[in-house]
Amino acid sequence: MSATIAKIVIGVLAWLMVALSADAQTCWPAWQAFGSQFIQADGRVLADESEQRYSTSEGQAYGLFFALIADDRPRFEKILLWSRDNLAGGDLSAHLPAWQWGKRADGTWGVVDQNSASDADTWFAYTLLEAGRLWHEPRYTALGRLMLANIRIQLVRNLPGAGNVLLPAANGFSLDAGGSRLNPSYIPIQLFRAFSVVEPEGPWVQIIDNNLAMLNRITAMGYAPDWAAYVPGRGYLIDPLRGAIGTHDAIRIYLWWGMLSRQDPAFGGMKKLIYGMNKLIPKYQITPPLKVDTQTGDVSGMSPPSFSAALLPYFKTMKNSVAVQLQNDRLISKTENDLLIGEDIRYYDQVLALFGQGWMARRFAFSSQGQLVVQWKPSCSAIK
Repeated sequence: MSATIAKIVIGVLAWLMVALSADAQTCWPAWQAFGSQFIQADGRVLADESEQRYSTSEGQAYGLFFALIADDRPRFEKILLWSRDNLAGGDLSAHLPAWQWGKRADGTWGVVDQNSASDADTWFAYTLLEAGRLWHEPRYTALGRLMLANIRIQLVRNLPGAGNVLLPAANGFSLDAGGSRLNPSYIPIQLFRAFSVVEPEGPWVQIIDNNLAMLNRITAMGYAPDWAAYVPGRGYLIDPLRGAIGTHDAIRIYLWWGMLSRQDPAFGGMKKLIYGMNKLIPKYQITPPLKVDTQTGDVSGMSPPSFSAALLPYFKTMKNSVAVQLQNDRLISKTENDLLIGEDIRYYDQVLALFGQGWMARRFAFSSQGQLVVQWKPSCSAIK
């Protein structure tokens, strides 16, 4: 009798393991595919296919965020620890992460550029704060607060005549007369709204307001640029290096706004500034352009499918159902095994797809206070 019972128990356990494994793969298949393609076992996110095999703080931060969305705590911890040990000298509470790591010119591996990147830093801080809240893990909350303080101290500047802005990095973006180059895609409003809850006396709301003021000055045709500039006495200007072009950076501005809570105070103001894509598609073309001249409204080039994924929340929020359907149709035709998009599988394309399609599938959303709202399945959490 005992042998028979043992066989039954073993059979049931084997069935459960298969069932749980299958469920794990269907919890968020695109995340599983991204992890298999771009995340090493030690938590390093590969953001480059060149000989240098670069990793970036941006890639690590996005990987951390998606691991939280997926309720994937083991991978979250590995990404965090690799980032700490390799990008921050072993201490993320004291050092903002270096933005680039890979194979150096002398053949050794390590930090290639020590400068931090503020878009990555803000996503790190936000994700840690939200992980602490959602997973009830105080050490994540504490680290997120320390990173936020370091961002405020090292990357926020009070520019004469403008007020507080977020610099792209601590070094390398200054202009004459005390000005600076700025990147509007580095200001996802929901993140800074959440920061203002954590630090009510901080500069975060003013940074949101100043980003809107900048876009109001330089988005003449309803399109957002990759870069801009501010010079005291002259105000917000077209970027002197990149000009008035909007492409791979700017696509995130439409994405961030599309995912923004309609109750956010900045929702309506942003909607009035970035209407261009909504007027363009489908009236004049069915796929997003690769480049836009924000001053003339001229569009050019064929964008990668990831631009369609990034614009899904934007068109959804604009209530442009025809454009949503057109982008979904394009993505279906350009998706490998319904998981990774594009003929050449690139890291950044998959990131945009995880954001856009993940939000559309209601895997996550943002509250009016910027907090993350997730849809975790108990069966998914149980297998972690």
